[in-house]
Amino acid sequence: MPRRRPGHVRTGLARRSRTQDGTRIIPGLSRAALAEVRRIEREKKYLWPGSVGSSFIRWRSFVHDPGRRLWDDESDGCTEWACCGDPWQAREQLEAVISGMSRRKARELRGLVEALDGRY
Repeated sequence: MPRRRPGHVRTGLARRSRTQDGTRIIPGLSRAALAEVRRIEREKKYLWPGSVGSSFIRWRSFVHDPGRRLWDDESDGCTEWACCGDPWQAREQLEAVISGMSRRKARELRGLVEALDGRY
């Protein structure tokens, strides 16, 4: 029986979405940029471990949602921020973190967020 190539084995595995300490991974960021995001999460009082990753996922899911144009805070949109999360607040949080990062690492995160903004 022939042996399967390691690349074929890895493609069948589930992708990791969290690190060992339980914080969310932002797909497309380098390890250095993720380390800086974790540092900012520890330093800022309004952030907690994994909050930036959750904000990125919330903004990405909102942008990719086909019904996003129907979002209305007063009638159609879900205003239970505890259950679904506010996409605009998530976007503002991402912008605040980008402004607190070094230029090179902020460029990585800004590129991912601006790609989502362009889709929106």
